[in-house]
Amino acid sequence: MRSPAFFAFATLAGAALGGCFGNSTTDFPPGLEPLEDDNAPQQQGGAYTETLTMEIQPFTTFNSVHGRGYLLVPPATAWAMSKNPDVMDQGCAVTRHSATVGIEPDYEYGFQMHYEVDNIITVAWDELWRYGTIDGTPEAPERAMIRYQKVAGTDFIKILEGSVQYYGVADSPDVTMVEYIEHVNARSSGASDTMKSMQQRFDATVAAVHGLPLPACP
Repeated sequence: MRSPAFFAFATLAGAALGGCFGNSTTDFPPGLEPLEDDNAPQQQGGAYTETLTMEIQPFTTFNSVHGRGYLLVPPATAWAMSKNPDVMDQGCAVTRHSATVGIEPDYEYGFQMHYEVDNIITVAWDELWRYGTIDGTPEAPERAMIRYQKVAGTDFIKILEGSVQYYGVADSPDVTMVEYIEHVNARSSGASDTMKSMQQRFDATVAAVHGLPLPACP
């Protein structure tokens, strides 16, 4: 059975986006709609490199950061590695995390992530993560979507939500483009903190897709 948080999440997302993304005619399943168009720059010219570009967006009620990166592996490899909660966590911004997998069986994959941060006092919160292949199949995705959102925990975090999309690259079948969007309104946290966590998530993904150990925190 879906949690009450699901219905609020899916209803708000569907009302905001109507199941479409920009000028696309893609229909997204409820709860898997993208937050908005990703405005981070794309790589121009030459060979693709495993780097991430980020751009702060002009929102006023929350920090918003868009990111775009490339992985030098096919989308099937990138999509499979994204299902490791340790790859997708908030990185060095938290003290501890744990994941409960499979709490929403209606989705292709998902988990509830529990975070704790020790900083004078211990604060904790939970995020719900949902996965779905939009175009293609889970074994051979052409476009795949992740949505996540804080669903319980500390009042220090008013808003924490994000989307991650994986695309095949038309001229390079062994390259995957990944788009990140995250909105945050949290006490003592700014866009620079969001950018740091996004970079750590991308770096962890690069390591995972190549079978390397996840990067250690500094």
